Amino acid sequence: FAGLAYDDGASIANYFLFLVIIFLAAYAAQMLFNIFSAAIGHKTIAQGLSAVFLIFMVIFSGFTVQPDVIPDYWIWVYWANLFAWMLRALVVNEFQSGKYDEETKAGGTVGENILTQFGFTINDEAFGFEWTGYGIVYALGMSVIGVTLTCLALSRIRHETVKPSNDSSFENEEEEKRAIINEDDPDANFDLPFKKADLTFKDIRYTVMSSISNEPIELLKGIDGYVAPGKMTALMGSSGAGKTTLMDVLALRKTSGEKEGEVKVNGHLQEELSFRRLTGYVEQFDSQSPQLTVRETIAFSAKLRLNENDPDINKESMLRFVNKILKMLELNPIEHNQVGDEISGGLTFEQRKRLSIGVELAANPSIIFLDEPTSGLDARAASIIMRGLKNIADSGRAICATIHQPSQAIFNCFDSLLLLKRGGEVVYFGDLGKESSLLIKYLESYRATERICPGENPATWMLTTIGAGSKAISDAFDYAGTYANSEQREKTLMKIEEMESAASDKNYISYDSKYATSRRTQSRAVCKRIMTIYWRSPGYNLARIISATFVGLIIGSIYASDRTPNTESEMNSRVISIFVSTVFIGVSNFNTVLDVFETERNMFYRHKASLMYNQKAIILAFTVAEIPFVLIASGMFLLGFYFLTGFSTEEGKPAIYYLFTALNLWMWTYLGQMVMSLFRDASTAQGFGSVLVGATALFCGILIRPQFISDFWIFAYWLFPGHYVMEALITSQYNNDDTAIEASKGSVFWDYLGCTSEPCHGTAEEWVEAAFGGFFFI
Repeated sequence: FAGLAYDDGASIANYFLFLVIIFLAAYAAQMLFNIFSAAIGHKTIAQGLSAVFLIFMVIFSGFTVQPDVIPDYWIWVYWANLFAWMLRALVVNEFQSGKYDEETKAGGTVGENILTQFGFTINDEAFGFEWTGYGIVYALGMSVIGVTLTCLALSRIRHETVKPSNDSSFENEEEEKRAIINEDDPDANFDLPFKKADLTFKDIRYTVMSSISNEPIELLKGIDGYVAPGKMTALMGSSGAGKTTLMDVLALRKTSGEKEGEVKVNGHLQEELSFRRLTGYVEQFDSQSPQLTVRETIAFSAKLRLNENDPDINKESMLRFVNKILKMLELNPIEHNQVGDEISGGLTFEQRKRLSIGVELAANPSIIFLDEPTSGLDARAASIIMRGLKNIADSGRAICATIHQPSQAIFNCFDSLLLLKRGGEVVYFGDLGKESSLLIKYLESYRATERICPGENPATWMLTTIGAGSKAISDAFDYAGTYANSEQREKTLMKIEEMESAASDKNYISYDSKYATSRRTQSRAVCKRIMTIYWRSPGYNLARIISATFVGLIIGSIYASDRTPNTESEMNSRVISIFVSTVFIGVSNFNTVLDVFETERNMFYRHKASLMYNQKAIILAFTVAEIPFVLIASGMFLLGFYFLTGFSTEEGKPAIYYLFTALNLWMWTYLGQMVMSLFRDASTAQGFGSVLVGATALFCGILIRPQFISDFWIFAYWLFPGHYVMEALITSQYNNDDTAIEASKGSVFWDYLGCTSEPCHGTAEEWVEAAFGGFFFI
């Protein structure tokens, strides 16, 4: 489709040679970049160094700066550059193929003149066809070097991803003692006022459509129960019993499926917005911002989830409440530690669990839901979690948690139990009693039940008894059906009626607004949070500032010895340098913002579900946070690139160039945020982004000049933003520029000037007019 050589003097061999060169270029480059992955342990550092390596290869490939323009002190990079050898092989394969062998009036063939015009010469003569073979040999050699160095790095250097351990929090007994709540501490008994709430539910059913047969599947079948204030209620059952599904239905976390039944809070029907504000929900695998400290994370939740119009809420009471939470969950020894992540390290898995509980407790909820809070923890870590939950329950809050295979000590911490069997049916609901005595008494009242052995874990025995354990012994007996007609269920229904009958205006919990804070408070708090995250993310911000500075210095140094263009080659090299540098630092911003935005986007989904703030606050925060770093990166780039290249210092021109450089970085950064908002993960977003980047670069008017874009595709030239940036940057420099530029024989500029003999000169302004067919307005 591009009309490359394969006939009219060339042969089909040129086509296959083209494919071979492209394949070897891609393969050899991959082998070289593998060295960074094998030799460097930190992803951010590896990406930064590979980006530096890539920019060297692109700048000195012979495309960005023509080979005859590269100064002597950089020419060695050109001859050592894989991309330069591959590009040389490609252009020689095209223009020395026989298709361009027509003699010109100026002498030499068309192909030789084109190669000479773009600097592909040696000893003042165009490269011969043999250089395609040299390029292939060089690519094979680079592949061998890449594989060899990668193998050496893998065999001699060992990197391990840092993962938080599951060990308990305290390094020594002194810290553990310090974490235990001291009754003499003024914050120990401090608490913000809250309304106690009980949660009752009757005949809860939940149905979804099968993805295979398109038939309805009932996951929950008529479940009754209650969660009482000051008590800890466990939801248990085998995998697939529906315990997490039930909790999500009660907590209003299910957005699909058909829900039936009645849920009441203090005897009043459940109302979505009020219920979300009076409850907390701790996910099984929760995540927090790695850059924030434990105290900052909890304080942020308190800032946006405590009612700012409540006279009891002020800075002092909020501070004391946060202190109380830290001590209640034994987080005070690590309150100034950053959360961290799996790569950089940070809090242990158990500490993260307690932090997630603290984040929800900061909302001063009446009810807290927890999804498997002890899963994946060792015995000591689990006991710390349960001790914290017991402290919360003792404050009068209701706790409802799903538990999977708990130890006997953990199971005995709960006050009541809702036991489900596979299929979403209730086997038991009621108080556990001391050491689960009431549960044991109920199950042993049936003859089919095998008696519990002395010292046996009641949780394990219970699941085995109903056929949900690893060894099912009573599959024939229908415990669910028996419970439905049992005296135990009648007691439960009577208790529910009693709790609901206590409904009154005094215990009705409602709120005047959807959010606990005003839009202004939300915006300020979220902006402060995001700015803190940015400031503590050197891998993101410092890396892109250094990258922009480095690119500016490298490209600028090429022109430092000859800062005034005199020929078309020098003008073309400057234009391509503007294009490459602008696209590179813009796309670098696009790619690096994806991971940062993905983390905070996922946090926003969780915060939004908790009614902390809306999307306007997070959008404003990210917009504001980017401004100073983009301004700094743009300024550092210009210091090296603009003045070393010899661009105009006339009044206003440096400012215009700086403005559009910054606008270009903002554009790519905000496009990255937009794309990340549309796709599930950063890998998919990056894939779509590569298409966007490719289209923008292709139709910006540099790779394909506007006058040569077909009518079918000209819309893309006007649609994609790249052309507006290029036009602004180029015309800001060459407007009214009367620098003499020597025209090359047979070029568009030569024809534009109407030249008949050498030397023939025009101005830099005229060159831009001719080179871009009048599309770039000066």
